[in-house]
Amino acid sequence: MRISNTGIQPVCPEGWYHKTSVTLLAPDGLGNVIASSEPLDGSFDTERYAMVQLELLRDQFPQFSEHANGRLDLGGTPAIWRKFSWTPPDGLPVTQLQLYAVADGRGYTATATTPTSNWERYEEVFHNAFRSIVIGAAANERCE
Repeated sequence: MRISNTGIQPVCPEGWYHKTSVTLLAPDGLGNVIASSEPLDGSFDTERYAMVQLELLRDQFPQFSEHANGRLDLGGTPAIWRKFSWTPPDGLPVTQLQLYAVADGRGYTATATTPTSNWERYEEVFHNAFRSIVIGAAANERCE
């Protein structure tokens, strides 16, 4: 999966920015991977970006529980991943694998999601999808 220019060239109002997003869906609809990128100020590195995301998860996800985390190299771009579960308002617990990286002033996040009951079915697929991510140059991702 290449996270880079999606071919959509936005014309942004002055001062606005765009957030690029790609979604992969399992044939049965019970698993997905959403990868996105967004501009960041220069104070962010991968560690800080991952920590800010963790704070958001803890604050906004009911019954959030982190199960594992680690590091991954995305073709020369360091990344951090975390596996966690939580229970959305509909009451069906989900397990997610989330990846964070920062390169060239952009934050990259990939989130793989499935109901917790399906985790074993999709875990390897999700890890393989994350290992295949290539961070593209951000030169064409700015509004023009």
